[in-house]
Amino acid sequence: MTAPQPTLAGFQNFVTSVMNISAGNLPPGSIWTSIAFANALAIVNPALQIVAIPQQDAAGVQLNTGGYTVYAWAVYNLAADNLINYAQDQPGRKFFAKLRKEMNLNGFVSGIVQASADESTSVSLVVQEAAKNFTLKDLQNMKTPWGRMYLSLAQSYGPSTFGIS
Repeated sequence: MTAPQPTLAGFQNFVTSVMNISAGNLPPGSIWTSIAFANALAIVNPALQIVAIPQQDAAGVQLNTGGYTVYAWAVYNLAADNLINYAQDQPGRKFFAKLRKEMNLNGFVSGIVQASADESTSVSLVVQEAAKNFTLKDLQNMKTPWGRMYLSLAQSYGPSTFGIS
C-alpha cells in the first residue's frame, strides 16, 4: 500500500483546519494557495517519503494519523510558511499584512541570538550546529510555527540528507 501523497486539496484542508484561515481571508482556489503549495513541493526533499508512520501502536491499537505522512506534513507546513510570507490580502482585509507584522516577517534577521546581557541579567543559549549553516530561507522559516515545524521534520531525518546542514 502506498502512502497518500500531499495534494493541493489536502493543503487547502490544512489551511482551513490546521491554520484556521477562513474563506473570507483566503478564498478556496486562491492562486496564493497553489503557489505556496507548488513551491513547497519543489523544495521538500522527496526522500522523506520513505519515513514510515506506524498505523498501530505496540498494543495493536489503531492510530489516528490524520491521513498525513511525514512527507505530506513537511510539504504542508512549508507551504503554510510560504503562504503566510507572501499571500496578498483580499480587498478591504488586512489578515496577512497583520500576521506578517505580528511575526516580524518583513524584518531582516541575519542569524539566531546566541547571547544577551545587561547590567543585572545575562542569557546565553547554545546554538546548534545546523543553525550555523542556516540559509536566509531557513532563517525566514524560523519566524513562523509552520516554518519551524518544517525545519524540525527535515532535520529529524538527517541534516545532510535533507538539505539542512
